[in-house]
Amino acid sequence: MKQEYMNILECVGHGFWEWDPIGNRTTFSPQWMTMLGYDAKAFEQTKDRWMSLIHPEDLNNCLNALTALLSGRSDHYQHQHRMLCENGSYKWVLDQAKVVAYNQHGYPSKVVGTHTDIHDLRSTLEKYKAKCS
Repeated sequence: MKQEYMNILECVGHGFWEWDPIGNRTTFSPQWMTMLGYDAKAFEQTKDRWMSLIHPEDLNNCLNALTALLSGRSDHYQHQHRMLCENGSYKWVLDQAKVVAYNQHGYPSKVVGTHTDIHDLRSTLEKYKAKCS
């Protein structure tokens, strides 16, 4: 992705990620990593590392949504889930993506997405729901 687009995303608080499902190569922007408190230079940039950070209760639904994107059942991936922060707490994020390139066999070869901190919003909504119950 062009640097100016990454700069815009980070200015508005979005992390950026890119994934090659065929070669299983992943890249996370520094904002993506620091949003969760990780040192961008020491963070292992792999799909397995990403999956290890997703709260166990959210993982299956998250992977189902991603599978729907890769299989063509959905043209957009969007999922809210909790992710493990460096300090051991969990933070709610909105993860969104789209396939932007396919290989010669029609299989997704490039997926790009954003990662947005929605923790405060989710916390406020949960407090409001509890108060109204």
